[in-house]
Amino acid sequence: MQIGARVGVLLLGVVLMAYLTRHLGTAGYGHYAVAVVLMNWLGVTIEAATGGATVQLVAGQQHGSRYAVSMLQMVGCFATLLAIAVVVSAHLLAEFLRAPAIAPLLRILALDFALGAVAGIYASILVAQGRYVLSAVMALSVSATQLLVAFLLVERGFLASGACFAMVAASVVQLVVGRAATGVALFGRDRVPLGNLWGHTRLWAGAQLALRVTQSMDLLAVKFFAKSPSFVGPYAGGQNISQAAFMLFAPSQGVLLQSMAKSRRGGKHEEAAQTGALYLRGALAYGALLCALSILSEDIVRFLLGPAFSESAPVLMILLWAVAFRILAVTGRTLIAAVGERPSIVVPLVILIALGLIAYTVAIPRGGIVAGAAVALGMAVAASFTSLREGMKMMGIKFPWDSLAKIVLCALFTSSVAVALGAAGWWLLAKLTVECLVYLALLFLLNEWRPTDHQKQSIRKAIFKTSLHK
Repeated sequence: MQIGARVGVLLLGVVLMAYLTRHLGTAGYGHYAVAVVLMNWLGVTIEAATGGATVQLVAGQQHGSRYAVSMLQMVGCFATLLAIAVVVSAHLLAEFLRAPAIAPLLRILALDFALGAVAGIYASILVAQGRYVLSAVMALSVSATQLLVAFLLVERGFLASGACFAMVAASVVQLVVGRAATGVALFGRDRVPLGNLWGHTRLWAGAQLALRVTQSMDLLAVKFFAKSPSFVGPYAGGQNISQAAFMLFAPSQGVLLQSMAKSRRGGKHEEAAQTGALYLRGALAYGALLCALSILSEDIVRFLLGPAFSESAPVLMILLWAVAFRILAVTGRTLIAAVGERPSIVVPLVILIALGLIAYTVAIPRGGIVAGAAVALGMAVAASFTSLREGMKMMGIKFPWDSLAKIVLCALFTSSVAVALGAAGWWLLAKLTVECLVYLALLFLLNEWRPTDHQKQSIRKAIFKTSLHK
């Protein structure tokens, strides 16, 4: 259900991206993208650091609502303080990045950050409650609001500022819907002490923060180290498409974490391990599909971004591979979170950040945006190896080498089909659909995945449970 909703969100996001790249131009879209990435570093990092912890603490807990209220209030206070700091320092930050035009955009997005951080916790509470249909509807409503408001404001001449205000409007919708759907009051008094909450979340927050930095520092590095400011727009275009591909997998993290955490809390460790193994196979299958479709990067860029962004094609090809490994890193982090965090897990990620910064400093001035994407891929491979190895060890599962062999075979065949089928323009959508269907059919024929009776029953149970909540 979550992935189905994200398909709709992705389609709306693709329409928005195609619209903005054509109306803002490479320079304007570059400024918008840099401002959004800067705030996403804060917003998405807070969501990543606390969203999974919220699911883990609320799911199946007798006093889950108390943890939910405490998390809302802690995140709300912290996000508000950070938003004020961004408003005050926006000019200095813009000057540091040699991009004065992003200062007013940062001030607008600071408001979105404060609202969106709290709204994101409400989304996690819905997942923890097992109300997947409502969570999916909320995600679609938020994306539709952003697209509609962006279109209205950009057409009226607000351009990048209008696109930023559209994000604020979307966060307001998510906050209102989340409060009504969960029934959890933001200013409720029945809560756990913040010290208790921080004790549960500090290791998760530190590891997720480090992982998020490794996954999103590439665009800022391009902005800071590239010889020409004109490189930022093409890199941002390729990055946004690759991030859209990541969005399709992201909802599975909360859903699977809820399932594994509940199983382990009930003493069903073997059941949790089986779920984790299935989750890992799904991550491998989806990541391999992205690698197979990377061969179509030039056609995808031309269709989505327009001819002006032709330089984005090689960047997208590399970043799709990077996203495939980032998905494995997230999978490893989810397995770790289901068992419990350890301080030693954060250290390798911090070292990776330092090494990545050195690599960006050397590579981008010499090789441009393609070199920056290559460094991002290297960091993704390293992060996936570190997180996945520790996650499998803690969960007690083995790497599915047999599944990997089948998945690689299916991906190679799918890539061959992509080369054989020629398509451009709107026919590209049909081509991508055919290739995805071919890939799924091959996985089915090789018996890599088939829906079991238990899985079908779980889906029906989830739908029935949601209808009862309504």
